Amino acid sequence: MITETETAFLAVIRAFLTEEKASPAEIQGLTEKQWNHLFVLAAQHSLLSAVYDVVGKTPEFAELPDELRRQVKTQAMQSVLQQVSRTALFLSDEKELEHLGVQPLVMKGIVCRSLYPKPDLRPSGDEDLLISAKDFATVDACFMRKGFVRDKETAMPNGAKDGDAPEEMGYIHPKTGVFYEIHTRLFSTESSAYGYLNRAFSDVFAHPSRVEVQGQSIFTLEETHHLFYLLCHSFKHFLHGGVGIRQICDMVQMIRIYGRKIDWEMFWQLCEEYHMTCFCINLLDIGERYLGFSYEASGAVRAAKKLHSDSEALLIDILDAGSFGKSSVGRIHSANITLYAAETGMEKHTAGGIWKSLVPEASYMKNKYPYAARYPFLLPAAYVERILKWLGQGEKGQKLSIEVGAGRVELLKKYDMIRTADGKKRGDAHAGRIQREK
Repeated sequence: MITETETAFLAVIRAFLTEEKASPAEIQGLTEKQWNHLFVLAAQHSLLSAVYDVVGKTPEFAELPDELRRQVKTQAMQSVLQQVSRTALFLSDEKELEHLGVQPLVMKGIVCRSLYPKPDLRPSGDEDLLISAKDFATVDACFMRKGFVRDKETAMPNGAKDGDAPEEMGYIHPKTGVFYEIHTRLFSTESSAYGYLNRAFSDVFAHPSRVEVQGQSIFTLEETHHLFYLLCHSFKHFLHGGVGIRQICDMVQMIRIYGRKIDWEMFWQLCEEYHMTCFCINLLDIGERYLGFSYEASGAVRAAKKLHSDSEALLIDILDAGSFGKSSVGRIHSANITLYAAETGMEKHTAGGIWKSLVPEASYMKNKYPYAARYPFLLPAAYVERILKWLGQGEKGQKLSIEVGAGRVELLKKYDMIRTADGKKRGDAHAGRIQREK
């Protein structure tokens, strides 16, 4: 069961999404301690500005201590101002790429924000752009010329050369703090847990959609693929450390706005092919029960596959996870245990899962320990550092990581997110992609 405070938090988010006029009844009677917890939850899920927008003028909020109200208001306002600035800078940079002949597909971030009643109250830490591999050198040169710094500089110590096209590269501007992630693949092909998901998006450049953001037209994924991408992105984060309630809000808002444009037969076929039907049904059940979502009102179509929804355990994990599953050290360290289960189909917590957590793939290590990417001969030293850090947690910390990992493997089983016992990969049925009807 979720707590009274968590119920109130979800009610406030529902009020924000649905633009309810009256303040939620669930906030009445909360103690100061519960209000503190509610604001911590909001911050962990990157929704403090939205929460303040709903409760900031209520009599219940006015009765809280001055210092608490001041802190909440200040943090919420700072978040909004930063987001307004980042949005303006992004639109300018995106237009410059267009002038250079590059047509990026913008995903999540600014596109999802545009679905909300008050877009700048849904913050984005970065903006994600999918580009063709042939355009990478042009994009890289543009950002470097504008003073950005690559976040994986060690992977390209001598800069980008003709033909270089990493699957992902981040760019951060040291003065403005703006951060972009440039993708030539939506998911790492080196990951056996979710790399196969790229097959579902192999032809997205052939049928993009346009959205208007502050009078500027930008390209993005077509609606059906974008909703499925949001689901896949949530799946990826769920495998790592967990997915937050904001990601569920994004899906709900996508359906609210585009429910009648989405090809539901195609969407549920993709879900079935990639083993995500149960996961999706339960995510949307959370939307129905707590976030004001309605299949009927949005024009959405339920899955033909009749499954009994049981989303309570999923919701508890989501609330505990924070934005991207980084709410606790134990949860972060448990990620490779769940990834191991997803990769191998092992349905029980095993020594292999612990070993995978301590000794993950070299690609993961090179991303986590930059010196191992620049000097591959130091990779063994990186593994030693990781193991010593694990041992340094002490017995209590190690036990917590294992318990969290084992519990989350049970969730993977419950929501049918582990590969079949024969090891058959998801997406094999139709070469991993469902052709769009012409």
